[in-house]
Amino acid sequence: MKITRFIVIASAILLCGCVSQQYLSYRNSVISNPELPESIRQQIISKQISTGMTKEHVIASWGEPCWICYGTRKSSSGDMWEYNVFGAGSYGAGGGTYLFFDNNGILRRWSN
Repeated sequence: MKITRFIVIASAILLCGCVSQQYLSYRNSVISNPELPESIRQQIISKQISTGMTKEHVIASWGEPCWICYGTRKSSSGDMWEYNVFGAGSYGAGGGTYLFFDNNGILRRWSN
């Protein structure tokens, strides 16, 4: 039982390391794009978001949304992404920040 728990924890740590490297590589590629407006670049560096950002800008700033959360879904009018700290709400649901994108993938608004 203890060995199994150790293996699970060690695997999770290794996977987090891989995801972090992928995220940093992606983030750096977005930030280094010479066509990126300076105001967006500074917001990404500061881990902030603003209306008018693309999905790529938001991922570079905040990372991937919670793909398994109830609030992340696609619709004909645009996508909604949920960023949720596990356990923030009742059973981990409803305590997140919801981002609303139009059909062109542009952030139009968000709510907590």
